[in-house]
Amino acid sequence: MNTDVTNDVCIIGAGPAGLMAAVCAARAGAQVCVIERNSSAGRKLLLTGGGRCNLTHTGGIDDFISACSPYGNLLRPAFYTLSPKDLLDFFHTRGIQTQIEPNGSIFPLNKTASGIRDVLLNEIKSVGVSVVYSDRIVSVKKDGDDFSIQSQHHSIRSSSVIIATGGASWPQTGSTGDGYEIAASVGHRVASPVGILCPVVCDQSWPGGLQGISLPQVRVRVKIAARVNVVSGAMVFTESGLGGPAAFDISRLAADAIRRGETIPVTIDFCPAMAETDLDAFLISQFSENPNRETAAVLSTLLPRRLAECVTAMVFGEQSVTAGHLPKKSRHHLVQLIKQMPLTVSGCGELEKATVTCGGICCKEVDFKTMQSRLCPGLYFAGEVLDVDGPCGGYNLQIAFSTGALAGTKASQYAISKKSPDV
Repeated sequence: MNTDVTNDVCIIGAGPAGLMAAVCAARAGAQVCVIERNSSAGRKLLLTGGGRCNLTHTGGIDDFISACSPYGNLLRPAFYTLSPKDLLDFFHTRGIQTQIEPNGSIFPLNKTASGIRDVLLNEIKSVGVSVVYSDRIVSVKKDGDDFSIQSQHHSIRSSSVIIATGGASWPQTGSTGDGYEIAASVGHRVASPVGILCPVVCDQSWPGGLQGISLPQVRVRVKIAARVNVVSGAMVFTESGLGGPAAFDISRLAADAIRRGETIPVTIDFCPAMAETDLDAFLISQFSENPNRETAAVLSTLLPRRLAECVTAMVFGEQSVTAGHLPKKSRHHLVQLIKQMPLTVSGCGELEKATVTCGGICCKEVDFKTMQSRLCPGLYFAGEVLDVDGPCGGYNLQIAFSTGALAGTKASQYAISKKSPDV
């Protein structure tokens, strides 16, 4: 049965961007409703950070702008609307304690995402936002100065609309690209989605033989065209390549090139805390102290044993060489492989299993000072539905919250101005 609903701001999607947009729109004086296709809010939010919810990252606005390159300057107005400090203050004043991890990621102290979602739900309730669950939007059309929105169960009339439906990764959470279809229906271009912040596929087969072996810290140089980027973090070998935070950041940097069918050369430094000269000196010392031990066994003081055996095999093949009989040239080769292991990245993991979507609403068609469509006045975007993204470490949730805050505030102002043109 259809029920007519009239409001100032209609938000499509009850994820982090949509919920923060609802809070800010209602605070700015608008009558707000949220339409969510799932039976509950924040399905994907509950899975972020392995269920722990990597809320944001340390650093100020300029740090976030730099980290989120090449989209950082576009996101500047959103970050100033809701900065990382503002976001933490928002949750701290509502009872959420946080902790900073060594890599700068910030998580709730109790290590659960449900508390973050519950704070947002309590907040929208306190400011009078209405939420409709288990209802999917069928169409959004401009009707005079307002919007006519048809869902499976409701006909909605609204002065402004915010699309905050997420991307196309983790479709089991409801992120199936609905927002792309709605945007395309009013003339927006959509960059085809690619999964990022996910494992990468390598041309070489040897990483598969080390599946499950992890390293707490590596440094990876990623060469794309003439530019070399450097990422750091933990890494794990997978059946087809590399996983872990360092590989996830590689997937983000390489996404566009992979979409064009290119392969990406990378070099991995397995011991980033040691310079090559220091590593060479260390090996000389270790080999002289253990002349009768196999080279791989000595290397295992630095590297996981199976990785040490793999590196040694690249130098000697199947031949067993004791440390005391290792030629100088071979030692230099070992140092080079440990500090500059070459690999070729040729693909990313499946979009459905990726943490974040690269692609979405074309940035040139959005005014990032307001998050409003340049093609359709009164239509706004927030979160992962946009063709913007950040690296691992809480940046993408901050983008969602910040763009949601800006979109909600501006959509409310737009709607209120329609009712009171002199305001």
